[in-house]
Amino acid sequence: MAGWWARLVAHDDPLMRAANVVALMLATNQPTYPLYLWLAVGEGWWHAWIVLPSVPFFAAVPLLGRRRPLLGRLLLAAVSIANVVASSLALGSQAGLSVLLLPCAALGAMLFRARERWAMLGIVGASMVAWLALADRPGSLFEPAQYAAIARLNALSGLALVGFLGALVDVTHRQ
Repeated sequence: MAGWWARLVAHDDPLMRAANVVALMLATNQPTYPLYLWLAVGEGWWHAWIVLPSVPFFAAVPLLGRRRPLLGRLLLAAVSIANVVASSLALGSQAGLSVLLLPCAALGAMLFRARERWAMLGIVGASMVAWLALADRPGSLFEPAQYAAIARLNALSGLALVGFLGALVDVTHRQ
């Protein structure tokens, strides 16, 4: 399995290699989000299945990146933002999913070179616009205590993702 994983994430471009690691981590973790939601709130967890359509797009990042690294990195960032937007619209802003736009903006900041600044600014800007668009979109799927539990879960996920990205940037820059 480790050899298969290494071949899948391998790329001559260290930024594309980092994008591959992030994309495959997200693709393999997306199907567990409904389980986390079930553990956090019990009933109503099935609304989290909205994240599943993003899995093939995350999985496609390494494939696209083999031939077109810039497009592969753009796909990762765009799918990440779209996933947060769709999930937030489905669950409501009280779920705190908009906090996950911070790692999306961080992806935009870390995955692009100086000559690709237009892409970096576009992804960071799209993350900001998404955050503004998602503000105050109340949901009615859960009770306030359940929403608080979901928001804590999403805040911890966002913090973990930022830490993961920071460690990945460090490894990328050491190579």
